[in-house]
Amino acid sequence: MHATTFSHDVARPVGRCAATDRDLSPGEAYVAALVEAPGSEQLTRLDFAADAWEGGARPEAPAALFAHWRSVVPEPGRPERSLIGEGEVMDLFEQLEGADEPGRQAFRYVLAILLIRKRRLVYDGGRPAEPKRGVEGLMFVRPWTRKGEPEAPVSEVVDPGLDEETLAAVTEQIGRVMNLETDG
Repeated sequence: MHATTFSHDVARPVGRCAATDRDLSPGEAYVAALVEAPGSEQLTRLDFAADAWEGGARPEAPAALFAHWRSVVPEPGRPERSLIGEGEVMDLFEQLEGADEPGRQAFRYVLAILLIRKRRLVYDGGRPAEPKRGVEGLMFVRPWTRKGEPEAPVSEVVDPGLDEETLAAVTEQIGRVMNLETDG
């Protein structure tokens, strides 16, 4: 299989508001932003106090906002939980719909796989990428619904043709950064 690369690396949060440089307090709402710097393959995570974000604080140019989600600073001494909940991962997945950039498509593809493993999305068929023939792959997914509920609409996810080793490494890395269990 052709090895499409995906080398985004994401730092863990530091617990400070990127706009005000003040410590975020336990129980405080904040917005986590993944930011791309031009020419860098690393995504930087910046946290913004919710009031700073709502007041218009954003990553400064030339950096570009890749994606964002809302969360709450955990109370100290509580068992460690995901840095981003499954609902927020779902929001992140939806924010990346229609992305044209290969890095964003690969990120969305990996998020889709994580959400399928967590039973938030249902795999609904597709076709694998055939990079040697120039054929783009697609995966069709839809949000999981309860029995008796109408099926949710299907979304297309571009299959970027990641080789199995790269896919496993990226899935593990994203799961680790977000404190998500990736083994199903």
